[in-house]
Amino acid sequence: MEEKKLIEELKKGKEEAYHILICMYGDKLLKTCYLMVNNEKDAEDIVQETFIRVFKYIRGFKGDSSLYTWIYRIANNVTKDILRTSIPTIPYEDYYEISDDLEDSILIDIDKEILRIGLYELNFIYRQVLILFYFEDLSIKEICQVLGEKEGTIKSRLSRGRVELRNILVKGRDLDER
Repeated sequence: MEEKKLIEELKKGKEEAYHILICMYGDKLLKTCYLMVNNEKDAEDIVQETFIRVFKYIRGFKGDSSLYTWIYRIANNVTKDILRTSIPTIPYEDYYEISDDLEDSILIDIDKEILRIGLYELNFIYRQVLILFYFEDLSIKEICQVLGEKEGTIKSRLSRGRVELRNILVKGRDLDER
């Protein structure tokens, strides 16, 4: 369904439109939220609260950004609320796609785990921008809209986040080589 039509249907309160919206963005939003908070239950709570807010405030959506960007802005605000109030927990097991070649699959999983651990060592403002840019494929402009920040701020956070992540990963390799 075309985005404009979907928005119209959502504003009319059509139940089918709500189902379409959740199918379009639910899994992707869940993956992003999990990357942000590193906890499956919290990620599920964020997604649920995000969609509740989307359904509650859709009539106020003006279309200044894409629907996708607006939803992620809401998710970002809910994520900040959760991070402020949550106590760190041990993460649930990660789910990775398994390739036909077991050795390749294991190496890919190890790389993903190293990257995930590195991301969680970053300050949230850098982690957030890196996840939105690299995992969600949002443009700098879209990230600005989601986070309500200026382009220079986002570019700076992206650059600093890359440097800090690289330093974390290199530092981890140095420890492994000893």
